Amino acid sequence: MTKIIPVLFISILETSSFFVPASAVGQRPALEDKDILKMASAARDALARQHIEGCIVIADPDGMPLYVQRQVDATPNCLASALAKAKSAAFFKTDTNTAYQSLLKGEVHNLAVPDLSSNPGGLPLYVGKTIVGSIAISTPDGEKDIAVAHAAASAL
Repeated sequence: MTKIIPVLFISILETSSFFVPASAVGQRPALEDKDILKMASAARDALARQHIEGCIVIADPDGMPLYVQRQVDATPNCLASALAKAKSAAFFKTDTNTAYQSLLKGEVHNLAVPDLSSNPGGLPLYVGKTIVGSIAISTPDGEKDIAVAHAAASAL
């Protein structure tokens, strides 16, 4: 599943010395390599079942790529799209299909938001209420991107 990493919060006292009370040390879930590889494998399997090739990106909670794959016959621009979807899903903590659906309704204001992808196929990944990363799939078919991303995320 996921590992728990310690998170340290440092307080500065008026004397300018550092003080770390025990209550300030917390923990948060994080993706492990085995989680990433399991999701990537599930994504590849789901793409094969859909008879399509594409790009897979799994990112950390800051949207930084942890896993990137462009399949051999994938379209040339799928990698840029998958990277943008993964970053967007992590940054905004929402499915990129939400912004896509807004565009279909004529709500174009999202186009002005930096780093917000309006292409379906990017999902945030949560453990409980904590975001641990995101996954994004990019192919020429947004509906297939959504299905594959959900299949991969369910492997977590």
